[in-house]
Amino acid sequence: MGALSTGKRVEVLFENAIETYEHEMQMLERVSVFRPDAADMQHANNEIWRPARMHAPIKEGWDLSGHDGDIIKLFYPATLETPKNDYFKQRADDMRDQQFWEDRGKESGEKQSAYLNQRLAQLVRTQGTLFYRSADNGYDFVAEARAILNERQTGGRNQRTFVLNNRDQKKLAKDLADRQTLEGKPRQVYDNSLITRTAGFDVLEGSYTGVLAGGASPNTTVTGNQSFRPEATMDVAGQPRNIDYRLADVPVFSSAGYQVGDKVKIRNGTAAVNAVSLGDKEDTGQSMTFTVVGVPNAFTLSVFPKPIAADDTTLTAEERAFANINHIILDGAVVERLNVDAQGHANLFWTRDSLEVVGGEAPLHLLSEFGGMKVIKHTMKNGQTMYMAYDGDIDRLTFTCRLFTWWGLVNCNPAGNGVALHTG
Repeated sequence: MGALSTGKRVEVLFENAIETYEHEMQMLERVSVFRPDAADMQHANNEIWRPARMHAPIKEGWDLSGHDGDIIKLFYPATLETPKNDYFKQRADDMRDQQFWEDRGKESGEKQSAYLNQRLAQLVRTQGTLFYRSADNGYDFVAEARAILNERQTGGRNQRTFVLNNRDQKKLAKDLADRQTLEGKPRQVYDNSLITRTAGFDVLEGSYTGVLAGGASPNTTVTGNQSFRPEATMDVAGQPRNIDYRLADVPVFSSAGYQVGDKVKIRNGTAAVNAVSLGDKEDTGQSMTFTVVGVPNAFTLSVFPKPIAADDTTLTAEERAFANINHIILDGAVVERLNVDAQGHANLFWTRDSLEVVGGEAPLHLLSEFGGMKVIKHTMKNGQTMYMAYDGDIDRLTFTCRLFTWWGLVNCNPAGNGVALHTG
């Protein structure tokens, strides 16, 4: 078997992997893809701190002497994970059937794309802060997510996605079609993943949305009045260190029974701590929802987003511009879990700019200078790069191949995505 023949077979495998990956990549096409400078990532241990949205206060009056303030710029970490590989070895006599290599390429692309869909869905389930349970059908069920995003002024109005799990799709898609909201795509509900565009969302069906586990609420109470402020850095032994703007550690009487991914609300006695709109700071009249992203000890819950109160008088005007709740969380406030279903089949929704895939750049071509190794790479239409390296072993008459993508995931704005459970 000549070198040209081997190269052709590998090229067919690679092309089939790419074609299948691009076709199956539902979520990646609807989130942001960021490719940091490769040299910067190398020197930063594959982690880079990215800026978050700014907020500025309005200051009325002619004379603003003494009212000048600083510009607050917040950050979040974006980290490259390890490569996701398809790695295999074949003996020379396994290279005779061209169809075998075509099929392997399709399988490789499908598995890699399915894994990325699954991981993005998990990111929304465990870190997305928006949540509701509803027995509404069709349009009304999806429209609740629209109302939440709009009243909180999270942005991304023209780039929103809602993914129904397979079971709820079966119950809800017919209602969407009957309301004639398919916008020129009648009766494609069961033909492809895109069901419709309705209530401002691209509505899709996905088998990867997963389950949001829960159960009866292990109500707990907050220990002490909680004043949180937007912070970008802190000093550690005289040196500045970045702070993740999304995170707050809330001291509680007991964190027992809570787990990562739980959605919670907080109330001061009988008064709910409500969400405020990010732009005009109006009280939405709806409880602010948080997601538990860590349980560091028996007396602390780590949550997204950091609760910053519009009525916190210890904050500057610049700091209150980042407010997302109406009232400060008081000592004894009740923390209540909202995902009370033992196994809730999740439906996911998000704005494009709230989720990021960080793409890695590997100088794989440098390795082609060693031995007989060959390398191929291709930047796909979704902005990601797929790599392949392959080599032969004359002693064992074997062919070794490694096909991989390299990425990291970040929920850069947890207030722009979340979970909906259908209870009907």
